[in-house]
Amino acid sequence: MSRVKNFLTELDDYELAYFTKFKLQTYMKDTQLEIKEYLVERNLNESKIDRLILENPKSKLNDDRKRCPRCYSDKIRKDKVEWTNTGGGIGIGDEVATWDGIGGRATYKNEIICNVCGYWLEDPNQEKPLPTSKKNIIRNLGFFIKRIKQVKTVSNNLFYS
Repeated sequence: MSRVKNFLTELDDYELAYFTKFKLQTYMKDTQLEIKEYLVERNLNESKIDRLILENPKSKLNDDRKRCPRCYSDKIRKDKVEWTNTGGGIGIGDEVATWDGIGGRATYKNEIICNVCGYWLEDPNQEKPLPTSKKNIIRNLGFFIKRIKQVKTVSNNLFYS
């Protein structure tokens, strides 16, 4: 059994629905195909996935487990990472980390990410990737600015010719 399929078997239907909605597109095409085949095995289609997300009963759980605020899974990954973004913060922890960095010592903080839907609960270095919609806005803004420059160049050429 592949690592991907092994991971997917550990997810309940609700977690699998969130995984499909938020993380499926982050995988390579071959892996996406393997995941989609597994979804068929579990009898999960697009409408059932949407329904599972809407009715997620875990959203009403009130236990002591650390849960993702988006999908309410408790499958959270916590990684200790070197805290590199220490400048500009306010507080003694930020000051100590800055001075430790100057002295060549590293400060570590927890980076906490949901393993199911990819939501970043804690991001000490502000490295969280932009959502696709924000990427599209930025990319489209770049195309728009480039197009304005082209039009301006063409109109200047026509005007001064």
